[in-house]
Amino acid sequence: MKNARKIALTANLTATAVALRFIKHGLMGPLQFINIPGIFALTAGTLLGPLTGFLVGVLIFLTSDFFLGFGPWSIVTSSMCGVIGGIAGLLWRKRATSRMEVLIISFILFLIYDISTSFLLYIPLMSPMEALIMGIIGLFTPVMGGGLYAVGPITELSSSIVSSILIGKIKGGEIFVKE
Repeated sequence: MKNARKIALTANLTATAVALRFIKHGLMGPLQFINIPGIFALTAGTLLGPLTGFLVGVLIFLTSDFFLGFGPWSIVTSSMCGVIGGIAGLLWRKRATSRMEVLIISFILFLIYDISTSFLLYIPLMSPMEALIMGIIGLFTPVMGGGLYAVGPITELSSSIVSSILIGKIKGGEIFVKE
């Protein structure tokens, strides 16, 4: 029975994130201002462990990209989303923490996700150092015709705020200490 619950929760977290990604894509297009797959990967890792966090992160991107447009980026984004979900499971699965810690560390995880996905996608086109520099600079360059700056940090901040609230609400007093 315990495995059935874990499988059902894994499927629900994945399906909810895929549905929310479709809604976001329908309303805003490909503009990234919140990392819905990452939020649910971190949540899955925290609730169910690193393996489930990894699996949910991978499945969200692979499933939604199947409908939104699958390409080489799908492998990179899904893999890295799985990695941050797994790290969250290692960090928060079995120990008490605060929402502020989740906020700060999830910001760092989302930043790592953003830089590493850009780096891995640029690496076939340029030297590793250039790819890393472009991955970092790309977080701050204008998008949407030059009208929106620093989308990377905005995405990391909004995603980490939602993650800390969602994980805190779901886990309640079970794993989180009072601040």
